[in-house]
Amino acid sequence: MAPANGHDLPALRVEKLLWRGRGLARLESGQVVMLEPGVLPGEIVDARVIKASKDFLQAEAVRVTEPSPMRGVHPCPHAALCGGSRFGMVSPETGLALKTDILRDALSRALGRSHGAELPEIGVVPSPRGWRYRWRGQIHVRGGRPHAMAHASNDLVPLTDCHLLAAPLAAAMPALAAGLPDGRFTIAASPDTGQAATERDTLLLPFSFPDYGLTLELPPSTFFQANWELNRVLVRTAVDELEGFDRIADLFSGAGNFALPLASRGRKVLAVEGSAEAVDTGVRNAERLGLASVRFRAANLSKPAPWKTVRDFAPRAAILDPPRTGAKGVGQTLAGIASLRRLVWVSCDVVNTIRDARPLLDAGWRLSSLRLFDMFPGTWHMEVLMVLDRP
Repeated sequence: MAPANGHDLPALRVEKLLWRGRGLARLESGQVVMLEPGVLPGEIVDARVIKASKDFLQAEAVRVTEPSPMRGVHPCPHAALCGGSRFGMVSPETGLALKTDILRDALSRALGRSHGAELPEIGVVPSPRGWRYRWRGQIHVRGGRPHAMAHASNDLVPLTDCHLLAAPLAAAMPALAAGLPDGRFTIAASPDTGQAATERDTLLLPFSFPDYGLTLELPPSTFFQANWELNRVLVRTAVDELEGFDRIADLFSGAGNFALPLASRGRKVLAVEGSAEAVDTGVRNAERLGLASVRFRAANLSKPAPWKTVRDFAPRAAILDPPRTGAKGVGQTLAGIASLRRLVWVSCDVVNTIRDARPLLDAGWRLSSLRLFDMFPGTWHMEVLMVLDRP
């Protein structure tokens, strides 16, 4: 019989880390224990069961009795309770090496025997900053003070600082929270000026792309990649991978993170996005910058209707940057667009992405390039850029 919730599990050895940063351990009986993020390979921990299922136990370490040599002191005073930076006890370099192992293991499992042997070497792109890199984040406000969500809980942790936030945004956080009612809110700051604002503010914040001579103006409420310095590298890499393709579909385009730099290079771009606010922002920036070769369309790509517009556009290549939940069905649809020769697929959850891309792989598309971008140091999260080519 499996231990019940709340049962203590002493002396578990963490074998390795799995997708989403969880640690794999086993009871003497051989039963699998999945430990919540915050443990490291080789550590001996005491844990408590938080959920028992048929195939495995889900548990959380309550004590590390034999720490890994990789483990150091977390720099944030809120780390013991806050769920925001569960990898902050290792150096950014060590964290990136761990993520590379996690990604390789996850891809091998997701691709399986049929495609696992085709896995290319993983390129690794570190973040320019290990801390203080986020120019956008979310806070919970209670009584005019900022809070974070506790790990694996709905409890709130009062914040005096957040080491993930860029210094200007962290410094502004208390004043921003003081002007908000209770609730959950997005806060953002410009890496160009340091000016900070909340999602309720109507001002536009500047975000520059020096490689393309562009500066976007974004409202704080519109999504953008929080690690803006590494996002510039991500965009440059994606644009370079699309060199030689004159007609490009940017799917799940947001406010034009890829579409506008591509258009600045003279490419014809069809940008399709479900958020009307993001589309309006993209249109305003394109008009302001004089980028006439990009066309934005507000449409839900989980529905059949917008795909006729994509087919009629006859793209030679496409870039995709779907949400973490993925884009079910999109792989089958893309496989049927005869004009497509290359896909650049940006993923913040590669397991979901492989699920969605499997129809393409089964149809003979080749996974020709794979890069891990450490977009979120201090956490288990990562961004992956995959290039798929039609045979």
